Amino acid sequence: MTCCIKSPRLIASVCVVVSVAINAYPVRAQRLHTDSLYRIDEVVVTGTKDVTPHQTISREQINGIPSSSVADALKYLAGVQIKDYGGLGGQKTINVRSLGSQHVGVYLDGVRITNAQNGTVDLGKYSLHTLESVSLFNANKAEMLMTASEYASASTVYMRTHRPDSTALVASYTNASFGTHKAGLTFSYKNLGFIDAAITRSKGDYPFEYHTEYEDTTGTRRNSDITMFRIEGCAFYKDVEWHTYYFNSRRGLPGGVVRRLSDTYTDVGREWDRNFFTQLSYKKQTERIGIRGIVKYSNDFLHYCSDYPENISVHADNRYHHQDIYTALSGGYTHRGFGTSASTDLRWSDLTTDVKNFHYVYRLDSKTSVSAFYNNKGVNVNISGMYTHISDNTRGTTKPLSRFTYNALASYTFRRWMLRCFYKTVFRAPTLNDLYYTLVGNRNLRPEYTKQFDIGLTYTDKWFNIQADWYYNHVEDRIVCLPLKGSYQWTMLNYGYTRCMGVDVSINARYRQHSLLLTGTYQDDRNRTDPTEDAYNDYIAYSPQWSFTAVYTFTWKKLSASLSHMFVDKRYWTAENAIEEPLSAYNCTDIKVGYRYGDIGIEAECQDLFDVRYEMIQRWPMPGRRFAITLKYHL
Repeated sequence: MTCCIKSPRLIASVCVVVSVAINAYPVRAQRLHTDSLYRIDEVVVTGTKDVTPHQTISREQINGIPSSSVADALKYLAGVQIKDYGGLGGQKTINVRSLGSQHVGVYLDGVRITNAQNGTVDLGKYSLHTLESVSLFNANKAEMLMTASEYASASTVYMRTHRPDSTALVASYTNASFGTHKAGLTFSYKNLGFIDAAITRSKGDYPFEYHTEYEDTTGTRRNSDITMFRIEGCAFYKDVEWHTYYFNSRRGLPGGVVRRLSDTYTDVGREWDRNFFTQLSYKKQTERIGIRGIVKYSNDFLHYCSDYPENISVHADNRYHHQDIYTALSGGYTHRGFGTSASTDLRWSDLTTDVKNFHYVYRLDSKTSVSAFYNNKGVNVNISGMYTHISDNTRGTTKPLSRFTYNALASYTFRRWMLRCFYKTVFRAPTLNDLYYTLVGNRNLRPEYTKQFDIGLTYTDKWFNIQADWYYNHVEDRIVCLPLKGSYQWTMLNYGYTRCMGVDVSINARYRQHSLLLTGTYQDDRNRTDPTEDAYNDYIAYSPQWSFTAVYTFTWKKLSASLSHMFVDKRYWTAENAIEEPLSAYNCTDIKVGYRYGDIGIEAECQDLFDVRYEMIQRWPMPGRRFAITLKYHL
């Protein structure tokens, strides 16, 4: 929540500082009297305080983590599970507190990245190089001038772009394992903006080992190559921000390790991606009144082809084209600890494809939210309500969807302690694929409903921050895909509900050249649909009970080094836990060292230092130990 402070003591302190500075400056033209009184204008200090549970990775920590994408940074946060389908070209999605990737809103400079087609965001397409910070909020922020869409997600990821603090031109080249080469170029103009471009190529043919009760093999991943190009630009001028992004890639899709353990068979599916968006935002905040406006256009293209004679799986050769236009307007007013804000936004999305029997469809999604704030003597309260109306237009009849959701957040701050809690309701509308995809779509799907409750405690000191949260999530009408029309024809449908209870703990400490991030998560995520079924009370697929992470970063003059470690407990991967053995628990350790000498910088990193073979997704083995060396030249 944003608050304004007017303090006579603060004004007096500023006067003293100004007076000392004036007396310390040598002036020849006139003599200043130390007993004179100089009057300055009133000083207003504006601050922002986050009262919802959140975790942030700073730019310094980002630079220290061995990584190639946003997903590599988020995996170190409490309550996060990353689904990584292996290799540089494998899709990477985020799941927070076992609610599913569709319940996580991903924002770049306050504007949501969307995909109405399948509802997920591939975090492997976004670079950490241009970011100031990456933050994860459970529920949402509690501040003025939020857009209505920000209230629509169970969790939110905020990527904040770095505003250049100097004018520079930086060229870089990376050589890494498995035939990976990357070249990048960044031009930054102080305080005004930057242009960043990178091209990457990788053979992706990493070795793997697969051992089960019935299998014992060593092979090499085939058809996992990727070539991708990314360019983005950002400009800042007073209260206006503009960001444009373009991504183009072609990659192989190796598939899971099924019936190709000896490389006798190879999945030869190929994918071509093209993603573009441009967004413009304006934000103006005065002592009492604030206004914010956003306009965004995005255009995505996907070509998937598996129509080759040697392919043993489903044959397809389809193209998908998705467009999105988004506008938002927010306004707020504060006075003596009280505040109100209102926001409305409208999103138009369409999808065209050459899939047989698929008809053109476009969606209108409008949201309106109203919020009230109160801040006084350490007490912060935020109550909001949001109305959503979604209508799809295509051949045949469709039913508009209208729902009202709300949330309440409260906190009490006493010295260095903060006690906080929130309750939030969220619904996830079915995606266009869920409803209209030719083979599995179901137009009668209902939205998923989620109820969240969280209570937590935060302690903040000069050197460190500790926070712990207990949470409870309840999901009704979960959207799943089940084989109702034979083994080869699946259907989307609503199926039962789940409940998840858990505890998140995080410690973020900093002392001189040292910083340490520690996180731990315990969760109990179970199926509570039907007591008569064998799967009742079983663990939800890919939800580990325990996970721990640690990131240590050291910086001294031109030297930087980091050591990071991650532990993930065993995970079941079937709806009925007794059917198959769970995926094994694993530990993964990464290390990175960097040094800059004059205009030249060098970085060396090793991921999976001890060559642990593990899987995040069943039969999608991750690469083992891998190295990378990066050279940078600052012009």
